[in-house]
Amino acid sequence: MTRVVKILLPVIILALGLGAYQLLASKREPPQKAERSYLGPLVEAIAVPAQQVQVTVAGQGTVRPDAQIDLVPQVSGMVIWKADEFEPGGSFAEGDLLFEIEPRDYQLAADQAEAQVAQARYQLELATEEAAIARQEWERIGAEGAEPTDLVLRKPQLRAAEAAFQSARARFAETQLRVERTRVHAPFSGRVRTARVDVGQHLNAGQAVAQLYSIEKAEIVVPVPDEDLGWFTLPLPVEVSAAGAERIRDLNNENGDRPYAYARKGASAAVHGSFAGRRHQWAGRVVRTEGELDPQSRMARLVVEVDAPYSGIADGIPPLTVGMFVDVEIAGRSVDGVRVLPRAALRSGDRVWIVDGDGLLRIREAQVVRAMQERILAYVDMAHEDRIVTSQLNGVTDGMQVRLASAQ
Repeated sequence: MTRVVKILLPVIILALGLGAYQLLASKREPPQKAERSYLGPLVEAIAVPAQQVQVTVAGQGTVRPDAQIDLVPQVSGMVIWKADEFEPGGSFAEGDLLFEIEPRDYQLAADQAEAQVAQARYQLELATEEAAIARQEWERIGAEGAEPTDLVLRKPQLRAAEAAFQSARARFAETQLRVERTRVHAPFSGRVRTARVDVGQHLNAGQAVAQLYSIEKAEIVVPVPDEDLGWFTLPLPVEVSAAGAERIRDLNNENGDRPYAYARKGASAAVHGSFAGRRHQWAGRVVRTEGELDPQSRMARLVVEVDAPYSGIADGIPPLTVGMFVDVEIAGRSVDGVRVLPRAALRSGDRVWIVDGDGLLRIREAQVVRAMQERILAYVDMAHEDRIVTSQLNGVTDGMQVRLASAQ
């Protein structure tokens, strides 16, 4: 009996549990299905309001002097004095004495020429008096009504004495000029690039002894693409008549009704460079374009000029030194109502994707005004609340629903 109970009791308990589970399961209600609407892909978009933008044309170049010469003495002789600054890297001001050649030989020649001038002056005065005496004698003994000849009045002798006097004066002036040329002065303010002059050295006339360059102005040759020439004012390449000068206009101050413009002065420019590990800026101006396009790159070569590149040293501004590699930004004309777009926002075919106020993606045409390395200037017809999509999407259609990442 006890053994039967032990076998039937677990079976009864399992049967009661199974019956309770089926009773509870029959009373359970099925879960309700919730419908979720599709909000579209998630996109990133930015606001790009219309604004006025001044276009700048960027370029690069190397600083060079506006003037560089080989210093050549005009007389020969031995160097007896040299300035301490007349060494490679030395600086000087306009008119400074750089070196001096032994002047005694030339001074002796000048003294001799001065003596010849005095002798020629004596001969001229003597000839003048003799001509006057000859005139008096003819008037006293000459036949009435007859005219004296030039030889009788000693006019040829007087003209010869005048010519000899003028020749002596010219020789004296020449010798004085040679004496002055023994002292070699700086033709401009600048620096010494190379110098091969020492005291005691004999120099020959016409021999290049040094190389100097000016620091009064500096130039940077900036290659720019041909299409960029229409964005800023170009300096006049030739002189224009008065009638034509009245029609010259500067596009920097106008609305850009012409594709390009010339003016008396070219566009201003900002020159940026590194000196002693820090970035600095100098003000410049486009002064001319070189006479031809670069034969290899087919780019126009602009010459940007910086006045007094060494003048700011007293104020802590470093000099714009020759050979420095610099970045140049040329100020162009302003454009109204244009939008500044990142490169990623412009799609193929000059189109943009816009998210309107209802969260719908719209495809619009963009009129590209200027394409730069990282930005695009374009006219786009869009409302104030519209946003420009910068994300990359596949299978885009006009009017599709999208979600803005900022609204997540």
